Amino acid sequence: MKELINLRKNLHTKSFYYSTDDYPFLQTIESFFGCDLDNIHKYLGDFSIFQRDNDQSTICHKVFYANYQSKVKSIYEKFINEFISKIVPFEFYYQVIPTFRIGLPGNKFVGEYHKDSMYNHQSYEINFNLGLTNYLGRAALKTETFPNSKNFTFLECPYGSIFSFDHIDCLHGYEVNETNKTMVS
Repeated sequence: MKELINLRKNLHTKSFYYSTDDYPFLQTIESFFGCDLDNIHKYLGDFSIFQRDNDQSTICHKVFYANYQSKVKSIYEKFINEFISKIVPFEFYYQVIPTFRIGLPGNKFVGEYHKDSMYNHQSYEINFNLGLTNYLGRAALKTETFPNSKNFTFLECPYGSIFSFDHIDCLHGYEVNETNKTMVS
């Protein structure tokens, strides 16, 4: 367990690049939404600024989770087994269904700044983010550069990359998406 805690801390703010041909997340997910994900907000209507209790409540979330098993699961498991396993050199458990996030224009995709330890996440967890669209600039995750520093940086994640960060010890959250495109991860 200590090795995983050290790995989590060493991976903080590190990015990795993968083949979108080998792991076609974006094309697959756009196929069942029937539109470009960065424009999905045009089909959703208006939402109040998301808070912690409703930041997973859109029809987009329902569509993603309804299609996960039949359309995304095989790519995700291949990605875990072939790509993530090279970054995490230990046997590990992983989240069976990844968390789907959207940051609509004029909104944010997580309702509050927090440390995942505030919600009983364990110290040995390692977190990876995979951007699909518009995970750039102020639409990206904002995290402390190191625990309790109050010094923040944005972690961009263009499609074809992932990053890891210390979600347990570092305060993190999201600003309002000031772009005219939806952020999806």
